[in-house]
Amino acid sequence: MKNLLTCICGLLFCAGLMAQKDFEKETLRILPESELIIAGSTNVNKFDCRFDIGLITNTRSIKYSFEENYLYFPELNLHLSINGFDCGNRRMNEDFCDLLKSETYPEIKIKIDKIELISAQYSKAYITVKLAGVENMYNLPVQIEEDRFKGQFKMNIRDFGLEPPTKALGLIEVNEEIEVRFNLLVQR
Repeated sequence: MKNLLTCICGLLFCAGLMAQKDFEKETLRILPESELIIAGSTNVNKFDCRFDIGLITNTRSIKYSFEENYLYFPELNLHLSINGFDCGNRRMNEDFCDLLKSETYPEIKIKIDKIELISAQYSKAYITVKLAGVENMYNLPVQIEEDRFKGQFKMNIRDFGLEPPTKALGLIEVNEEIEVRFNLLVQR
């Protein structure tokens, strides 16, 4: 009985070792020339809130594994301070922070789960966005030009439990759909 138990434990240990993925490592840095914009509109106007890329330009080590045409990332996360966005004037910045409940949830968290490599110029990213305490998953096309990654995707703020604000006694209404645009230049 003791030999059988030892054999089973040994098999389970070996199976656990075989099931573990081998991860590669790459060191990357997002360069200051990069752009990340949240664009929205009202029934009167359009607005762009630009993120201060300098807040995320530190060098980071990224672990990944490659299977079939997919890159998998066990822990590739971007934490974007909501206060790091500039919408063009102080009042709009305050409204943006209020809308996203920055007092309670000071960051937008983006987890890159995996990337499907479609061609040398195109891929599809599968991401999870956490905003105002709510997570939603998206897949989006990404255009690749050497070390530059460009793309855009739309989100509905109601999907995060947020209500589009109104101003001027309801005369100005913010549309519930926003667009996230990125143009990231990286250095290896």
